[in-house]
Amino acid sequence: MASHRRAGVLFRIALTSVVSMLGLSCVANMSNWAAKSLSVTVAGADSDDPRWAATEEAVEFWNQELANTGLNVRLDPVARLFQPVADNPTDGQHIPGDIIVALSNGDFISFGMRWRPERRGFVGIRRADTPPLSLPNVLRNLIAHELGHALGLRHNSDPATLMCGRPVLCRPSVFVSDTKRFFPLTEEDRARLRLALW
Repeated sequence: MASHRRAGVLFRIALTSVVSMLGLSCVANMSNWAAKSLSVTVAGADSDDPRWAATEEAVEFWNQELANTGLNVRLDPVARLFQPVADNPTDGQHIPGDIIVALSNGDFISFGMRWRPERRGFVGIRRADTPPLSLPNVLRNLIAHELGHALGLRHNSDPATLMCGRPVLCRPSVFVSDTKRFFPLTEEDRARLRLALW
């Protein structure tokens, strides 16, 4: 009988130790569940540039989409850096932030380079005073599209969605609308976001 009691006591001690270790492990891993925030710095020379507001709208759009997708990642409010940007920007190494958005006065195809923990994301936006970026509703969607690339998304072939692009004949002009709105993501986009940002 004494040996059974001793075995029961040892079992309870072992069980308590395991539960304690699991509890400590859960506490140690709580940081994995905390929301990860990515800082976004926008650089441009003109304080009246409509791309500032369009970038802030695009960041709000992405925060809503990231929440809807169930991801614990958020983009911080935009930090503005008033400085000239090269006509053909290639990187933002001298600019602080996880994702850099460069508002250029150059004529090039706007682009987005993917953020990774070891490498900052970079978005280059061409001049916005000529079509198609000067057309209604295009600018906010184009910037959201390029931020999508910075978050790990690729092009798709559906012109009714945000991430449609080359080699399909989707161009920024498909975003034209008299109503302010963002084009939607596909379920494939959401799945890719989960893989890229989980």
